[in-house]
Amino acid sequence: NAAFFSFVDVDILQKLGLKGEKPSRSVPAGIIPFRSGIIINQQAHIEAPLRSLFPATTWPNLALVLSVRSHRVNSAFLFTLQSDHKKLLLGLQLVPGKLVLHTGPNTSVVLPYEPHDGKWHQLAVGINGKRVTLYASCGEQSVHANFGWGSDEGLASELQGSFLLGRTSQQQSSAHFEGAICQFDLVPSAQAAHNYCRYIKKQCREADTYRPNLSPLSRSPQSQQDRSKQPKLPSLQDQPDLCTTPSLHLPLMVS
Repeated sequence: NAAFFSFVDVDILQKLGLKGEKPSRSVPAGIIPFRSGIIINQQAHIEAPLRSLFPATTWPNLALVLSVRSHRVNSAFLFTLQSDHKKLLLGLQLVPGKLVLHTGPNTSVVLPYEPHDGKWHQLAVGINGKRVTLYASCGEQSVHANFGWGSDEGLASELQGSFLLGRTSQQQSSAHFEGAICQFDLVPSAQAAHNYCRYIKKQCREADTYRPNLSPLSRSPQSQQDRSKQPKLPSLQDQPDLCTTPSLHLPLMVS
């Protein structure tokens, strides 16, 4: 029943073949799977056709639900959606002290928020027609903008275009998100974004509860001058069972 399947959540990481019970036969370079998700580093080049990830029946009424943890302080994009002409249509940029929601090549809006503080962060992006809303702190913080492109240069109903994970382009010079992603789900309802913490998977909540003692985060060159201002951030390297290896018991914090 097509109507039934159009309302099924989509696990983007699994669709990309990066996680799951039967991941792709060869995990791409720069991707380290762990029990509840993946670690991504600067060697990763993950790109896929949008139509292979986003059901056409859900566009443009959907929510992207995210649970992420940064390992490197920089200003990289967590993900981008590009048209078939390589124009930026949608992207989420993690900048020290703020999140930047890009809704077109020259359209963006800022949410004051610290994504590089050593914690797991649960976020959501709701898409409802031309309006896009970014949520943080379980819906207590939000900012919105309209798509800054017309239908002639944006996404057609057949969803021509591409999805990039961890950067805004495949150019080696572009900053790359380095960190862990526990959840990247598509929920076929824009309204789900406001209450998105209800959709955070149990193991991703535990990821914030069980925090092993790990090494400090690394920093991009442009962040060196802020060393004294930035908190230390653990790395998940060599921790394949992060969510089931408690060494510190801390309350769940969504900030």
